[in-house]
Amino acid sequence: MSRFLVFSLMFGMAVALPMHTSAELLTNPEFEDTGGGVGEGWGSFGAAGFNDFFGGNGHASLFMDNPGNFGGVFQTGIAATPGTEYAFKLVDVRIEENAAANLRFGLEYYQGDDTTAAGPFDIVPISLSPTGDGLMFTMSGVAPAGTAFVRPIVQFDDVTSTASGQENAFIFAASLTVVPEPVSAILAGLGGVMLLRRRAYD
Repeated sequence: MSRFLVFSLMFGMAVALPMHTSAELLTNPEFEDTGGGVGEGWGSFGAAGFNDFFGGNGHASLFMDNPGNFGGVFQTGIAATPGTEYAFKLVDVRIEENAAANLRFGLEYYQGDDTTAAGPFDIVPISLSPTGDGLMFTMSGVAPAGTAFVRPIVQFDDVTSTASGQENAFIFAASLTVVPEPVSAILAGLGGVMLLRRRAYD
């Protein structure tokens, strides 16, 4: 449901600005089987993939149970605009108690071929403590000049765990949205429009 903030501007004019959550940009954010297999719409590499081990719930699996393992999951084909800020969230994550690896997530930016990098990527580490279910991680980044596509990615390497089990990470839901512009920036733009209007009447 949309909500509105109403501002009273010069000349007694009232403007209603919609305040609502940005649209979800991910295809299949919960890694479901929508007819083409679990994790349809996503890609993976290395020791990672898509499964439904836990009660038939689709998820991304990051197998950090052998030293030397590496891998990740990602989604391509998401159109982006330079200068726009994007928020990437891992909404429901399970990290097992013996996990020991360099685990990270973030945003990659590509030119029109969705292959050539458009600039520096925004990648941040994921803490392996605390462990457990229902963990959430959030980051954001601004698309650099030349960006045509944004690619959310979760990846790992440098696995060091030598435990006999409970070493993996699983992602049950994710989200990618545009970060709304601050209200102050919107008001500044409206103020400029009103100033032009006033000069037109002078």
